[in-house]
Amino acid sequence: MRIEQNYQGRKVLVIGLARSGLAVANLLTTQGATVAVTDEKSEKELKNNIRKLKKGINILLGRQDSVRLKSRVAEYDLLVISPGVPRENPLAEKAGELEIPVLSEVEVAFNIASSNLHWESLSSPPVVAVTGTNGKTTTCELIGAVLSNDKKRKVMVAGNIGTPLSSVVSQITGQTVLVLEISSFQLENVDSFHPYVAVILNITPDHMDRHRTMNNYIRAKANILKNQTKEDFCILNGEDKNCRFLEGKAKSQVILFSSKRALRKGVFVEGGKIISNLDSREKVPYDRGELLVKHVRVPGPHNLENALVAIAIGDIFGISRSKIRRAIETFPGIDHRMEIVREIDGRRFINDSKATNVDACKRALETFPAPIILIMGGCDKGAPYSPLANLVRQKVTAVVLLGQAASRIEKELIDSATIYRVDGMREGVELSYSLSQPGSSILLSPACSSFDMYSDFEERGEDFKRWVREI
Repeated sequence: MRIEQNYQGRKVLVIGLARSGLAVANLLTTQGATVAVTDEKSEKELKNNIRKLKKGINILLGRQDSVRLKSRVAEYDLLVISPGVPRENPLAEKAGELEIPVLSEVEVAFNIASSNLHWESLSSPPVVAVTGTNGKTTTCELIGAVLSNDKKRKVMVAGNIGTPLSSVVSQITGQTVLVLEISSFQLENVDSFHPYVAVILNITPDHMDRHRTMNNYIRAKANILKNQTKEDFCILNGEDKNCRFLEGKAKSQVILFSSKRALRKGVFVEGGKIISNLDSREKVPYDRGELLVKHVRVPGPHNLENALVAIAIGDIFGISRSKIRRAIETFPGIDHRMEIVREIDGRRFINDSKATNVDACKRALETFPAPIILIMGGCDKGAPYSPLANLVRQKVTAVVLLGQAASRIEKELIDSATIYRVDGMREGVELSYSLSQPGSSILLSPACSSFDMYSDFEERGEDFKRWVREI
């Protein structure tokens, strides 16, 4: 169903009062909607966000209010569901039964921005949307760095991990290009969302506790393509079988990227050089100065892939190749993503707290040389840990486990390395240091989410860095 973009006078229930829920509730209020927010957490737990709500928003907190609300869902014209709230939420399911629209925060914010700026009159809104299992935040920031070289445009990076789109709608102008990080959770409930450039970096098992099956997960990711036209672009990983499957379903112009082989059309690596070949007619190395693989500053083959995506988008937007190269060469990377924290007595400490799934942990293990002391564990997301076994056997001298998933990880990796169990991060850091030797990398790459011990991966990463600095 196509959703009306005018929210004036409409009654809206926002489910979830974390960062996105807070932002969209306030945005809808400025648009003249009558807004209520609900969350099963208590007033004490949410006091900081409650203080930031605009006046006039009805606040319904705690499990009892959520249960009572189910009988009142029919009173609302629209439900907006926060990314952390599953589709099986009783209020969302009831709305579905009553044919009341259930949308994501990014869909609502896009609709309002589109209406304010008359994007419906454009063949393609000035939006670059990036999804994928891993690499979204780094790629978005790198794209932002590339596009910011065009002084005629105002580039804004927002979305899933950082600033919600709803928080920046009022700052968007006719010269703005939006670079949005979009999660599978946000894509579950989109209707009109239409990016000019849609990027799918990779699709590997993640969030199985939420999506249940890989088909459901892929279907959610594919929603980023649903409203694109032949005027738009879709950038896909040419080495990812799930991305290649979606290539045949795209209505837009498909551009592939690969760090492993030459492509007829796309951005790829050949002989240590990065080649742009978007129109399939000729291979174009990056001007006389040549952009080489070694010029990509951030480490790891996955970051080379992220750079290929940013290069493709720079070409689409007409950024000069010298400016693209400058952005790629100077981009420093992002906190909590293979972040070198400190080197002590020849031992390197690496904070990869954002590695919240098995594939991300695998990428970290591929990036750093042996010997590695690996700190893993946290909140289990349902995917197997056995795909790590060979890499652990080859490169890891000890695995230090913490958190709720420790028992399951130990069971699956017991034959691959010596395994230790600890109660917390301090003990994990101190034990890892005692087990290491000069030349070792002590790597926090949990392969799990953080919610059993921390509020988010950032808090977990900061805790790791704190205890590293205490050594």
